[in-house]
Parts: sequence; C-alpha cells; structure tokens
Amino acid sequence: MSVELSKKLSVGDQKILASYFPLADLLASLLGDFAEIVIHELSELSCSVVKIVNGFHTERKVGSPITDKALKILKAYQANPTHIEQSYFSTAANGSVMKSTTHIIIGEQGQPIGLICINLNLSFPFHSILQSFQLPTGNLVNNEVFGADVEHLVEQSLQKARMQLEQQHNVTAKNKTKLLISLLNESGIFELKEAINVTAEKLGITKHAVYKHLRELKSN
Repeated sequence: MSVELSKKLSVGDQKILASYFPLADLLASLLGDFAEIVIHELSELSCSVVKIVNGFHTERKVGSPITDKALKILKAYQANPTHIEQSYFSTAANGSVMKSTTHIIIGEQGQPIGLICINLNLSFPFHSILQSFQLPTGNLVNNEVFGADVEHLVEQSLQKARMQLEQQHNVTAKNKTKLLISLLNESGIFELKEAINVTAEKLGITKHAVYKHLRELKSN
C-alpha cells in the first residue's frame, strides 16, 4: 500500500498540526531541559521543522530539514501503516547520545502530514535531569486524586475536602455537610453523573439532599 505525503496542507490539516504545538510545550515542561521536542510539517521536507523546544540539543531551529531517521520511519509507514515505531537511539552532531521516539501525525485525508519527535539527551548533565523530577519546595505540590473508579474518586475527593475543613476552626456540625458538598462542587466531581449517588451514600444522606445543597450553592 502506497501512502503519498501531502504536497500542501489544507486549512484543516494546518489546524491538526497546530494542535500539537501546545503538546510540544507541555512535554518539554514535564520532561525538563534535557528533552527536545520537534514537530515536522511534511509538505516541505527541506525545511520541515515548524516547532521545536530545546533545540540547542541538536542545534536545530524552525526551518531545519527532516532527518534521515524520520524519512525511514515514513518509508516504513508507507510499507505498513499499522507499523508502530519503537524508541531508538542515535547520536547528535555534537556527540550527544539521544533516545528518541517519533509519532506520525495523520491529516484529514488519512495521509501523514507531520511528525512529533521526542528526543531525550542522555549525555545531558545528570544533576540537571534529576532537577526535572525533584519535588518543589514549600507548598507547591498539589495532591491530584487518582481513582480506579468513580466511587474511589469520590471517596478520595471527600477525604481531601475533610482535610481542608479540619484547617478551619469555625466549622460547625450543622453546616459541615454543606461545606463538604461545596468543596466537592468546586473540585468538579459532580460532573460525573454517578457522583451524586456515591456522595449521598458516603455522607449518609439522600441524593435529594445533595441536590438541595447544590441548588442553594447555585442560587448564591
């Protein structure tokens, strides 16, 4: 099966490709300075790089050409569109050892229109790599709730809300339930349709009581 590259991107394809730009910044922010994130546009291979973060690792910039490895990945896709490229190792021009992975971006017509590549510089100073994964100091850590199911998610969110209330000394038993529901509402947990019933069960009240508290919050 032959897959031709788009010679000119449609408006829709341009939007698809542009939607990956924030992802490149997000990945670089998550992984740190030792990660280079590159987006290629395949309509002009001689200047395919349209987005690059931390390009100092390979001394590339917007307008740089595609790589030979990227061309091989595209050729493998042409031969077998179900082929999944594994991560691979390479050496940059400056001698840095890179561990990389590449994802093919598909356009409106089902054809490759771009690539997003993640290159980890394994030659980067190790202490700098570690800094990317160290916990921040102070009160900068946010406890995200990871639930295996909705019940567990509500239970963990409720526990987190109770801990917040414990820090408030003016909470009476009378308005504790209302405040808990208010905190849960602020967390967005009630966007899950099962959350109302689970919350009612955990608080020992009826689901109608939960709805009543939510209506009061909305009216205020």
